[in-house]
This record gives sequence, structure tokens and C-alpha cells, in this order.
Amino acid sequence: MAEMTLGDGIDLLQRRAKIVKAMLVGGLALVVLMLIGEIGELQGWISLDNAGDLTSPDGLYAGVLLANWLLLVATYVVFGMWIYRAAANVDAAVVPGFRYTPGWAVGWHLVPIANLYKPFDAMRQIWNASHSGGRDLDRGEPLLVYWWGLWVLTGIASYFAFRLGLDPANAADARTALEAETFSSALSLALYPLAWRIVDRITRAQGERLTSAQIFA
Repeated sequence: MAEMTLGDGIDLLQRRAKIVKAMLVGGLALVVLMLIGEIGELQGWISLDNAGDLTSPDGLYAGVLLANWLLLVATYVVFGMWIYRAAANVDAAVVPGFRYTPGWAVGWHLVPIANLYKPFDAMRQIWNASHSGGRDLDRGEPLLVYWWGLWVLTGIASYFAFRLGLDPANAADARTALEAETFSSALSLALYPLAWRIVDRITRAQGERLTSAQIFA
């Protein structure tokens, strides 16, 4: 198979960005509904034990939880594909100082401990390479810092909620797990818009600034 040109790579990135941004908008809507349900569950208005009737608030809440999980998995996959293409475009432009292969720009998300900081560093390099070529690829960008900080916090809260809620020793533990998951959902209200903005800005920057002229720089 012929190697993709930088121009074709940017076109593919733009197509993937449209899909990712649509999924993020859908995910945000589901998170809002999920947060309402979680608050209702904390208040005792909703219970998953009564989710058999799909037309009841309890059943609708269960449906939202399932839809959110499915969309979240799909978003992870497509977001990873977008990151891969963004890194591949930087690689194709031969931006000096870029340290990540497309595979590892995504792959570091799967490596324990390292996934707490390496994916952020890869995204920071993609951001800076896309906006300013090879100048200062390690420069900080507040938007990325806020996004990654919220990503780590939501991940920790969700993991804590999952582990505690998997086999709660008592009702207090079950409630703590639900509170942690509600906290994670609340953080996601900011996380999704930040992710949307990052995808949008990197995609636009590559289309406007990451040109084939850089290959000969």
C-alpha cells in the first residue's frame, strides 16, 4: 500500500476530527443525563434494582448508563485513531525534535504508571508541532494542562468507584462508590468540552500550518 502523503493525512485527520467531535458532544449529553440519574440515586429517587421496566425513570437511567459506556468505548477507539493520525502527520512533516511515533502516541495510554504522564507529553508535542513546527515542542499549553488534569482526576475517581462498588462491604461503601462516580461525572462536564477544543484546534492548526513545505526545512 502506498504511503499516505501529508495532504492526504491532513484530510483524513479532518474527517476523523468531525467524528470525534460529534461523539464528544453526544458523550457530554449522556453525562448530563447520567449525572441527573446519579444524583437521583443518591437521593433515593432512582434505584437500579427497579430497572426492569424500561419506561420507568429507573429503566431509563439504566439505559443511559449502558449507552454512556458503549459510546465511551467507541470514543476511546476513534479518539485514539485521531491521535495516531495527528502524530503521523507530524512525523510525515519531519518536524525536528518530535519524539513520538504514531503508535506510541496512542500506545502509552495502555502502559500502567506511564499512562499518567506520557500521553500528555505526546499530546503536548503534537500540539506544539502542529502550531509552531519544530520550535519549543515542550512548551506548556494551559488548555492541555487543564484537560489532562481533569482526565487523570476522572480516571482515578471512576477507578475508585468501580473497585469499591464491585463488592461493597456495606451500604456505606456502596454510597461512597456512587458519590465517587458522581464526582467523576461532574468533572466530565468540563472534560468533554476541553477535549473537543483540543481536537478542533490541533486539526485546524495542521490544516493551516503543518504544510508539506516543512519536509524540506
